[in-house]
Amino acid sequence: MKPSARAAAVVLAAASVVGASACRPTTYDESVATTGVAAPTTTLPSGTAAELLPLMLEEVAVLSQRVINSDGDGAAADRIEQLWAAIVDEVAAERPELLADFEFVVSRCRLAADRNRPADADRAFKNLTVLVEAYLS
Repeated sequence: MKPSARAAAVVLAAASVVGASACRPTTYDESVATTGVAAPTTTLPSGTAAELLPLMLEEVAVLSQRVINSDGDGAAADRIEQLWAAIVDEVAAERPELLADFEFVVSRCRLAADRNRPADADRAFKNLTVLVEAYLS
């Protein structure tokens, strides 16, 4: 048997074993007790955009340092997203031309936290500062 034919036979045999094992029925051991884990609930902050945007700005202002220190940057990005979720409808209704820019800032904050990029957090803070001033004026 040629080496290429032998290799093909081995691959075919391995594929048939994997394929056959995938078709086996799944059995569950019902004697093992399972307890459901409660899903975490999130309550959005409440308030107007005029009240929540300064809070959002405070969170974004410290995000860069949190990313550098690896200290609560994911939680800070979560709070920023929650603040944004609480006011997005109001911003969309009152200043729709700013909506895409706010969305960019929020996504930049998440990116900074997830990818350990403090420069993205700094950029988000600079952009958000301008946006908040434009929205509140």
